[in-house]
Amino acid sequence: MTLTAGLGYALSPDWVAYFNTFNLLESTSWSEFDRFAEMASMEKGYLGLNKILVDYGFDFGMLTLTVATTSLILKSSTFYKYGGFPFLVLFIYAMPNFMFEEHVHIRQGLANAIAIYSIRYVIDRNLIKFLICIAIGFQFHESIIVFILAYWIAPMKFDEKLIGWLVVFSIIGFYTGLNSIIEVIMQFMPIGQDKFEDYQSQLYDQGDGVAVGDFVKIISILSIIIYNKYAVEDKLYCYFRNLFVFGVLLYFFLGKGIFGIRLPGYYLVFLGLTVGRLVYSFNGDKFKRNFIYVSFVSYTILLIFWFQVKQAHKSNFANYKTIFNKEAIYGLWKWN
Repeated sequence: MTLTAGLGYALSPDWVAYFNTFNLLESTSWSEFDRFAEMASMEKGYLGLNKILVDYGFDFGMLTLTVATTSLILKSSTFYKYGGFPFLVLFIYAMPNFMFEEHVHIRQGLANAIAIYSIRYVIDRNLIKFLICIAIGFQFHESIIVFILAYWIAPMKFDEKLIGWLVVFSIIGFYTGLNSIIEVIMQFMPIGQDKFEDYQSQLYDQGDGVAVGDFVKIISILSIIIYNKYAVEDKLYCYFRNLFVFGVLLYFFLGKGIFGIRLPGYYLVFLGLTVGRLVYSFNGDKFKRNFIYVSFVSYTILLIFWFQVKQAHKSNFANYKTIFNKEAIYGLWKWN
């Protein structure tokens, strides 16, 4: 996965802007760095990484490889330590999160990796180290600030009825337009529209009505409500469940704008960890346990085909090439 993402060439609509930014830093001195960061509307941590690699003679391919490697190490180490079935968690993460976070929105992908890594400090109730992680992640994508709430949301006590009613109300607000005021409020928040990419990505363009993503989230919540009693004694399952449920609430509450896409992602990524812990700590008959496992594996496999049909050409994944392709205009090192 690291090599696929890190060595991939010209993937996503974002790559040209990132590539040009990388090259512009070659002629930018450190004394001009702050001004450049302000003009580029990108975080200084991400641009600083670009600048260091440029100064040492590396090309844009080394940046994508470094970001993908760091991101996946942080995420997979957390999956292995807390997931119960780490490869199941990684498989669920791979589609579609991996396709977007390690290939397309690499800044937020790295910030999300730091957020996922920081969950160990939520579990250990170490607020200082958790906030340090958030501060580091903030240097790569400011949207990580929304994950601060995780420290207090994770240990909350939720039962099936409360989860169900919360999701029902958020869905009603979503489809009736009652949550439209949130879009207006978010325009005035510190992490406003200008802090994100300049477009609302076609990769997520769902139009009106019920989208596939909506359906999947509703089914996932129903599964949690039905089978919650079989794993409710597992502390880690409850933590991950709460975070995923909060992500679903954010998703429906914020709507389909850019905020409804980016901000819930820090919580929705915990679906894999929720399922992994649910299966691992399941206190019921084997048929139900196996049914949960097979259902989510089957869903992920089907999602691979759906992604190929609906998204592959829009995101250029259907024409996947590596930086070693003879047509590539960048590689790992600058030779001249």
